[in-house]
Amino acid sequence: MARQLRIEFEGAFYHITSRGNLRDRIFFDDKDKEMFLEILKRTKERYGYLLHAYALMDNHYHLLIETPKANISQAMQNINTSYTVYINKKYQRSGHLFQGRFKGIIVDKDEYLLTLSRYIHLNSVRAKIVQWPEDYRWTSYGAYRDKSKDSLVDITDTLSCFSDSKTEAVRAYKSFVEAREGMEENPFKDIAAGLILGSKRFKAKITKFIKKIKSHDELPQLKRLREQVPIDRIIKTCCSYYGKKEDSLLKRGKDRRERQIAIYLSKVLSGKKNAEVGSYFGIKGPAVSGAIKAIEGRLDKEKKLKKEIEGLRENLINE
Repeated sequence: MARQLRIEFEGAFYHITSRGNLRDRIFFDDKDKEMFLEILKRTKERYGYLLHAYALMDNHYHLLIETPKANISQAMQNINTSYTVYINKKYQRSGHLFQGRFKGIIVDKDEYLLTLSRYIHLNSVRAKIVQWPEDYRWTSYGAYRDKSKDSLVDITDTLSCFSDSKTEAVRAYKSFVEAREGMEENPFKDIAAGLILGSKRFKAKITKFIKKIKSHDELPQLKRLREQVPIDRIIKTCCSYYGKKEDSLLKRGKDRRERQIAIYLSKVLSGKKNAEVGSYFGIKGPAVSGAIKAIEGRLDKEKKLKKEIEGLRENLINE
């Protein structure tokens, strides 16, 4: 399995998850969850991160972390290693507890702080463990409802989005979290390359930052980010390259070869799903797959075609 690209800078904001190996349990009783929270408290003091929300489930956990220092990898390695040592010693086991390294998504705090806070606190509700989030002990929701003096959680930024008055903010946050229309919301539907969640401007900023990381050139996530090109621009560039009108590429007709190339490039460079690519060309997902396979089957045999596509790809990426 390819390792995940780590994006670290001062003030970075992350949604962190880590699952049990083979999706097995990582928490076997309440004492284990208490120990994990103790480890979080200790690592917070050591690495100076801010913890905006957490949820501990039987086979995974969620953390919403902000790092004033660029040290998320160090902090997470300490958390997972310390907890694995504790579990292996307690239950006289050995080997991996977690399924690979942690998954860290870099997040636009301004856009997603509230959405992800709600998402994390509703984990137990979506899993049908409880009906209301306040009934599940192992999240930071209690701190937000002022039911506990949980110094582990940094609640100020989240509550300040609602009101300067803590009482009013707590009431408003509770209504926000428990509103039924937000229960099934998936905040990760617009994630880029499995790595970045935020506005277009935020994604562009992080992508520009990542492109400077030469040591990560081999990572597939970075390759996907570098190759994301809008389909409209791909079509326009293909039309200019072949001297064709847009209709000749978008509609089925005589220019079948150039149309297939445009479909192929739209798929591999945009990062969009087949159905979305097909919507530009008036075809469905399976037809997009057929066009891609047709081009791929000819690339090794036709040097001229390969040269054309490489030239178009270079123009589009560097444009």
